[in-house]
Amino acid sequence: MNQERIGAFIARLRAEKNLTQKDLARRLGVTDKAVSKWENGRCMPDILLLKPLCMELDITINELLNGERDVTKDETDENLIRILKEYKQMKKVKNVLTVISIALLALLASLIVCLILGAAAIGLMSYGFVSEKPVITTDPSQYSAVIGSEAKGEYRDKWDMDESIFPEKINADMTVKDFKMVYYNPFDAQYISYLVVDYDKAAYTAEINRLKGLGIDEYQNFYGVTGFPDDQHLIAMNADPYQGFIYAITDDEDTIVYIELIFCNYFFDLTYTDYIDVVYLPSGFDATVDNPYRKEMMGE
Repeated sequence: MNQERIGAFIARLRAEKNLTQKDLARRLGVTDKAVSKWENGRCMPDILLLKPLCMELDITINELLNGERDVTKDETDENLIRILKEYKQMKKVKNVLTVISIALLALLASLIVCLILGAAAIGLMSYGFVSEKPVITTDPSQYSAVIGSEAKGEYRDKWDMDESIFPEKINADMTVKDFKMVYYNPFDAQYISYLVVDYDKAAYTAEINRLKGLGIDEYQNFYGVTGFPDDQHLIAMNADPYQGFIYAITDDEDTIVYIELIFCNYFFDLTYTDYIDVVYLPSGFDATVDNPYRKEMMGE
Protein backbone atom coordinates (compact mmCIF):
# COMPACT_ATOMS: atom_id res chain seq x y z
CA MET A 1 0.00 0.00 0.00
CA ASN A 2 1.22 3.46 -0.89
CA GLN A 3 0.64 5.60 2.23
CA GLU A 4 1.37 8.87 0.44
CA ARG A 5 -1.15 8.05 -2.28
CA ILE A 6 -3.76 7.04 0.30
CA GLY A 7 -3.10 10.21 2.27
CA ALA A 8 -3.50 12.43 -0.79
CA PHE A 9 -6.73 10.58 -1.61
CA ILE A 10 -8.12 11.22 1.87
CA ALA A 11 -7.16 14.91 1.64
CA ARG A 12 -8.81 15.33 -1.76
CA LEU A 13 -12.07 13.65 -0.75
CA ARG A 14 -12.21 15.64 2.50
CA ALA A 15 -11.77 18.89 0.57
CA GLU A 16 -14.45 17.86 -1.93
CA LYS A 17 -16.86 17.56 1.00
CA ASN A 18 -15.82 21.01 2.29
CA LEU A 19 -14.56 19.50 5.52
CA THR A 20 -11.56 20.82 7.41
CA GLN A 21 -9.18 18.43 9.11
CA LYS A 22 -10.78 19.46 12.40
CA ASP A 23 -14.25 18.69 11.00
CA LEU A 24 -13.23 15.19 9.91
CA ALA A 25 -11.33 14.58 13.15
CA ARG A 26 -14.36 15.59 15.21
CA ARG A 27 -16.62 13.19 13.31
CA LEU A 28 -14.19 10.31 13.80
CA GLY A 29 -13.32 11.09 17.42
CA VAL A 30 -9.61 11.72 16.78
CA THR A 31 -7.38 14.79 16.79
CA ASP A 32 -6.85 16.98 13.72
CA LYS A 33 -3.15 16.17 14.09
CA ALA A 34 -3.99 12.50 13.44
CA VAL A 35 -5.87 13.43 10.25
CA SER A 36 -2.92 15.59 9.16
CA LYS A 37 -0.56 12.64 9.57
CA TRP A 38 -2.83 10.40 7.49
CA GLU A 39 -2.99 12.98 4.72
CA ASN A 40 0.77 13.50 4.76
CA GLY A 41 1.25 9.77 4.28
CA ARG A 42 3.07 9.43 7.59
CA CYS A 43 0.57 7.24 9.39
CA MET A 44 -2.33 5.01 8.41
CA PRO A 45 -5.68 5.20 10.23
CA ASP A 46 -6.33 2.64 12.93
CA ILE A 47 -8.10 -0.43 11.61
CA LEU A 48 -11.15 0.42 13.73
CA LEU A 49 -11.42 3.76 11.91
CA LEU A 50 -11.45 2.33 8.37
CA LYS A 51 -15.19 1.78 8.13
CA PRO A 52 -16.29 5.11 9.70
CA LEU A 53 -13.67 7.00 7.66
CA CYS A 54 -14.87 5.43 4.42
CA MET A 55 -18.48 6.18 5.34
CA GLU A 56 -17.57 9.85 5.85
CA LEU A 57 -15.79 9.95 2.49
CA ASP A 58 -18.39 7.84 0.61
CA ILE A 59 -15.88 5.26 -0.57
CA THR A 60 -15.21 1.57 0.00
CA ILE A 61 -12.37 0.25 2.14
CA ASN A 62 -10.78 -1.22 -0.98
CA GLU A 63 -10.89 2.17 -2.71
CA LEU A 64 -9.21 3.68 0.34
CA LEU A 65 -6.45 1.07 0.32
CA ASN A 66 -5.90 1.62 -3.41
CA GLY A 67 -5.98 5.41 -3.11
CA GLU A 68 -8.55 5.94 -5.87
CA ARG A 69 -12.20 5.42 -6.75
CA ASP A 70 -13.72 2.73 -8.99
CA VAL A 71 -11.20 0.01 -8.23
CA THR A 72 -11.24 -2.79 -10.80
CA LYS A 73 -11.31 -6.48 -10.02
CA ASP A 74 -7.63 -6.77 -10.98
CA GLU A 75 -6.76 -3.96 -8.59
CA THR A 76 -8.85 -5.60 -5.89
CA ASP A 77 -6.95 -8.85 -6.39
CA GLU A 78 -3.63 -6.99 -6.28
CA ASN A 79 -4.63 -5.42 -2.96
CA LEU A 80 -5.47 -8.83 -1.58
CA ILE A 81 -2.20 -10.38 -2.79
CA ARG A 82 -0.16 -7.49 -1.42
CA ILE A 83 -1.82 -7.67 1.99
CA LEU A 84 -1.46 -11.44 2.19
CA LYS A 85 2.25 -11.08 1.40
CA GLU A 86 2.57 -8.66 4.30
CA TYR A 87 0.79 -11.17 6.50
CA LYS A 88 3.15 -13.98 5.50
CA GLN A 89 6.14 -11.79 6.36
CA MET A 90 5.02 -11.24 9.95
CA LYS A 91 7.29 -13.13 12.37
CA LYS A 92 4.97 -13.09 15.29
CA VAL A 93 1.25 -12.34 15.36
CA LYS A 94 -0.87 -11.80 18.45
CA ASN A 95 -4.21 -13.55 18.40
CA VAL A 96 -3.17 -15.34 15.21
CA LEU A 97 -5.78 -18.09 15.59
CA THR A 98 -8.56 -15.53 15.59
CA VAL A 99 -7.16 -13.86 12.49
CA ILE A 100 -6.77 -17.16 10.64
CA SER A 101 -10.30 -18.21 11.57
CA ILE A 102 -11.69 -15.02 10.14
CA ALA A 103 -9.69 -15.49 6.94
CA LEU A 104 -10.80 -19.14 6.58
CA LEU A 105 -14.43 -18.24 7.07
CA ALA A 106 -14.11 -15.60 4.40
CA LEU A 107 -12.50 -18.07 2.00
CA LEU A 108 -15.09 -20.77 2.65
CA ALA A 109 -17.88 -18.29 2.07
CA SER A 110 -16.26 -17.35 -1.26
CA LEU A 111 -17.30 -13.76 -0.83
CA ILE A 112 -14.77 -11.43 -2.39
CA VAL A 113 -15.86 -8.50 -0.25
CA CYS A 114 -15.28 -10.48 2.91
CA LEU A 115 -11.92 -11.56 1.55
CA ILE A 116 -10.85 -8.00 0.97
CA LEU A 117 -12.04 -6.77 4.34
CA GLY A 118 -10.50 -9.72 6.17
CA ALA A 119 -7.21 -9.34 4.33
CA ALA A 120 -7.19 -5.61 4.87
CA ALA A 121 -7.77 -6.20 8.55
CA ILE A 122 -4.85 -8.63 8.67
CA GLY A 123 -2.56 -6.24 6.84
CA LEU A 124 -3.48 -3.20 8.89
CA MET A 125 -3.60 -5.07 12.18
CA SER A 126 0.04 -5.86 11.62
CA TYR A 127 0.68 -2.40 13.00
CA GLY A 128 -0.03 -3.89 16.42
CA PHE A 129 2.00 -7.05 15.92
CA VAL A 130 5.71 -7.70 16.18
CA SER A 131 7.35 -7.90 12.75
CA GLU A 132 10.90 -6.81 13.64
CA LYS A 133 13.03 -6.44 16.75
CA PRO A 134 13.38 -3.14 18.62
CA VAL A 135 16.67 -1.31 18.11
CA ILE A 136 18.23 -0.33 21.44
CA THR A 137 20.90 2.34 21.94
CA THR A 138 22.56 2.70 25.34
CA ASP A 139 25.87 4.37 24.47
CA PRO A 140 25.74 8.06 25.54
CA SER A 141 28.23 8.91 22.77
CA GLN A 142 25.39 8.15 20.31
CA TYR A 143 22.98 10.50 22.09
CA SER A 144 22.97 13.28 19.45
CA ALA A 145 22.41 10.73 16.68
CA VAL A 146 19.12 9.54 18.18
CA ILE A 147 17.73 12.55 20.09
CA GLY A 148 17.43 16.24 19.22
CA SER A 149 17.90 18.40 16.14
CA GLU A 150 20.96 16.47 14.93
CA ALA A 151 19.29 13.05 15.12
CA LYS A 152 19.74 10.89 12.04
CA GLY A 153 17.38 8.92 9.81
CA GLU A 154 14.50 7.25 11.59
CA TYR A 155 15.32 9.14 14.81
CA ARG A 156 14.97 12.60 13.32
CA ASP A 157 11.20 12.94 13.00
CA LYS A 158 9.30 11.51 15.95
CA TRP A 159 5.76 12.28 14.80
CA ASP A 160 6.48 16.03 15.15
CA MET A 161 6.88 15.66 18.91
CA ASP A 162 9.04 18.47 20.34
CA GLU A 163 12.16 17.05 22.00
CA SER A 164 13.43 20.39 23.34
CA ILE A 165 12.86 19.13 26.90
CA PHE A 166 15.84 16.84 26.35
CA PRO A 167 19.28 18.48 26.46
CA GLU A 168 20.56 19.32 22.99
CA LYS A 169 23.90 17.70 23.78
CA ILE A 170 25.66 15.88 26.59
CA ASN A 171 28.33 18.18 27.95
CA ALA A 172 30.91 18.41 30.74
CA ASP A 173 28.37 19.71 33.28
CA MET A 174 26.44 16.45 33.06
CA THR A 175 27.18 13.09 34.67
CA VAL A 176 25.13 10.53 32.74
CA LYS A 177 23.92 7.81 35.11
CA ASP A 178 21.79 5.94 32.61
CA PHE A 179 20.67 6.27 29.00
CA LYS A 180 18.48 4.22 26.70
CA MET A 181 16.77 4.80 23.37
CA VAL A 182 14.42 2.12 22.05
CA TYR A 183 13.25 2.43 18.42
CA TYR A 184 10.64 0.04 17.12
CA ASN A 185 8.81 0.13 13.82
CA PRO A 186 6.58 -2.80 12.93
CA PHE A 187 4.71 -0.36 10.68
CA ASP A 188 4.44 2.95 12.58
CA ALA A 189 7.55 4.20 14.38
CA GLN A 190 7.56 4.38 18.17
CA TYR A 191 10.17 5.43 20.69
CA ILE A 192 10.96 4.90 24.37
CA SER A 193 13.84 6.97 25.74
CA TYR A 194 15.25 8.07 29.05
CA LEU A 195 18.34 9.97 30.12
CA VAL A 196 19.32 10.16 33.79
CA VAL A 197 21.71 12.99 34.61
CA ASP A 198 23.40 14.22 37.80
CA TYR A 199 24.36 17.91 37.82
CA ASP A 200 26.50 20.03 40.09
CA LYS A 201 24.59 22.68 42.03
CA ALA A 202 24.98 25.56 39.58
CA ALA A 203 24.26 23.45 36.50
CA TYR A 204 21.25 21.85 38.18
CA THR A 205 19.73 25.25 38.98
CA ALA A 206 20.33 26.49 35.43
CA GLU A 207 18.75 23.38 33.90
CA ILE A 208 15.73 23.50 36.20
CA ASN A 209 15.15 27.13 35.15
CA ARG A 210 15.45 26.19 31.46
CA LEU A 211 12.94 23.38 31.84
CA LYS A 212 10.47 25.50 33.83
CA GLY A 213 10.52 27.97 30.95
CA LEU A 214 9.25 25.25 28.62
CA GLY A 215 6.11 24.76 30.72
CA ILE A 216 3.81 21.84 31.39
CA ASP A 217 1.15 20.86 28.86
CA GLU A 218 -2.19 19.54 30.02
CA TYR A 219 -1.60 15.81 30.33
CA GLN A 220 -3.82 14.36 33.03
CA ASN A 221 -6.37 11.78 31.86
CA PHE A 222 -4.38 11.10 28.67
CA TYR A 223 -3.81 7.32 28.74
CA GLY A 224 -5.13 7.17 32.29
CA VAL A 225 -2.41 9.45 33.71
CA THR A 226 -3.30 11.01 37.06
CA GLY A 227 -0.01 12.72 37.88
CA PHE A 228 3.38 11.63 39.20
CA PRO A 229 4.57 9.89 42.39
CA ASP A 230 5.37 12.19 45.33
CA ASP A 231 9.10 11.53 45.00
CA GLN A 232 9.13 12.58 41.33
CA HIS A 233 8.62 16.29 40.72
CA LEU A 234 7.44 17.09 37.18
CA ILE A 235 9.37 20.06 35.73
CA ALA A 236 8.33 20.17 32.07
CA MET A 237 5.86 18.26 29.91
CA ASN A 238 5.12 18.05 26.19
CA ALA A 239 1.92 16.00 25.93
CA ASP A 240 -0.14 14.94 22.95
CA PRO A 241 -3.44 13.02 23.32
CA TYR A 242 -2.52 10.86 20.32
CA GLN A 243 1.30 10.56 20.19
CA GLY A 244 2.28 10.41 23.86
CA PHE A 245 4.59 12.32 26.19
CA ILE A 246 8.01 13.94 26.52
CA TYR A 247 8.79 15.16 30.03
CA ALA A 248 11.43 15.78 32.70
CA ILE A 249 11.24 14.87 36.38
CA THR A 250 13.57 15.48 39.31
CA ASP A 251 14.27 14.31 42.84
CA ASP A 252 14.65 18.00 43.85
CA GLU A 253 18.30 17.38 44.71
CA ASP A 254 20.72 17.01 41.81
CA THR A 255 19.24 14.45 39.41
CA ILE A 256 17.00 15.08 36.41
CA VAL A 257 15.43 12.31 34.34
CA TYR A 258 14.32 13.05 30.78
CA ILE A 259 11.77 10.65 29.30
CA GLU A 260 9.90 10.25 26.02
CA LEU A 261 7.08 7.82 25.25
CA ILE A 262 6.10 8.29 21.61
CA PHE A 263 3.78 5.95 19.72
CA CYS A 264 0.84 5.83 17.30
CA ASN A 265 -2.80 4.75 17.17
CA TYR A 266 -3.26 5.08 20.96
CA PHE A 267 -1.02 2.18 22.02
CA PHE A 268 2.51 0.77 22.06
CA ASP A 269 3.10 -2.31 19.91
CA LEU A 270 5.67 -3.62 22.36
CA THR A 271 5.64 -4.29 26.09
CA TYR A 272 7.06 -0.94 27.10
CA THR A 273 7.67 -1.94 30.72
CA ASP A 274 10.34 -4.35 29.43
CA TYR A 275 12.36 -1.32 28.34
CA ILE A 276 11.73 1.38 30.95
CA ASP A 277 11.47 1.21 34.74
CA VAL A 278 7.95 1.94 35.94
CA VAL A 279 9.35 4.51 38.41
CA TYR A 280 9.92 6.79 35.41
CA LEU A 281 6.32 6.48 34.18
CA PRO A 282 3.44 8.78 35.12
CA SER A 283 1.00 7.38 37.66
CA GLY A 284 -1.79 5.44 35.92
CA PHE A 285 -0.10 5.41 32.50
CA ASP A 286 -1.54 2.66 30.30
CA ALA A 287 -0.62 2.40 26.63
CA THR A 288 -1.24 -1.33 26.20
CA VAL A 289 -3.27 -2.43 23.19
CA ASP A 290 -6.51 -2.73 25.19
CA ASN A 291 -6.09 0.40 27.29
CA PRO A 292 -9.36 2.14 28.29
CA TYR A 293 -8.25 5.49 26.85
CA ARG A 294 -7.89 3.97 23.38
CA LYS A 295 -11.31 2.37 23.63
CA GLU A 296 -12.82 5.68 24.68
CA MET A 297 -11.16 7.60 21.85
CA MET A 298 -12.16 4.91 19.33
CA GLY A 299 -15.77 4.94 20.58
CA GLU A 300 -15.77 1.29 21.57
